[in-house]
Amino acid sequence: MKIFFAGLAGSAAVVAVCVNVASAKTLGELYDIDILLHQPHPFAGQFVPLPQSAEAAPVQIAPTAPAAAPPPVPTRAEPPPTAEGGGFKDVVSEIRFGVLVHDEGPFSRKEESGFDSNMELLFTPPDFLDVIWSPRPMVGFTVNSQGDTSQAYLGLSWEWEFLGDAFAGFSFGGAVHDGRERTKELDRKELGCRVLFRESIDVGYRFFDRHGLMLHLDHISNGKLCSSNEGLENWGIRYGYRF
Repeated sequence: MKIFFAGLAGSAAVVAVCVNVASAKTLGELYDIDILLHQPHPFAGQFVPLPQSAEAAPVQIAPTAPAAAPPPVPTRAEPPPTAEGGGFKDVVSEIRFGVLVHDEGPFSRKEESGFDSNMELLFTPPDFLDVIWSPRPMVGFTVNSQGDTSQAYLGLSWEWEFLGDAFAGFSFGGAVHDGRERTKELDRKELGCRVLFRESIDVGYRFFDRHGLMLHLDHISNGKLCSSNEGLENWGIRYGYRF
């Protein structure tokens, strides 16, 4: 019996010690830190680490190169200054040549024969001719195929365009000839003076801008300034090229 009471008393003592220790832990009187250190982390095992290949690689920002300057804008080189006149094309406006029937026209009697070869240069009108509608100065000649009257001439030529590419022109000037001033020959003209007035008319059409075909009629006479004034006319077709 004594042994039983002794064991009961020992058990009661152990229970009392355990209650005191628990109370001390609860009230903060004693705290065993080893218990906390050996506890597992509350989030342990809840996350799976990403594989190495899925981890985000650090982003490297490359240095920005300075903006290149815009290329220089090419400028059109100005042509070098030229001498006054500007060359042949700025002086000569047009060249014309053709074949004419000699001494055949509405205002004179036919006496001479043959055909005339004609060539004419027209020049760019100078500024001082603006007051008379900018006619083109001209110079030309006709040569007769039968040795009859040939002539060289100069003057001013006016021209007007109509119906698109059609044109009409009129010229006035003077001519010097190698024909007869006075003669008894029935097949030669008696022109009275060596230097005569000259007029001409052209009606034509331009194509491809620079080319032209025209009907031509010219007349030379002295205007009754000399004792004889038969007059001489030629007509035909001419081709012109504008520069």
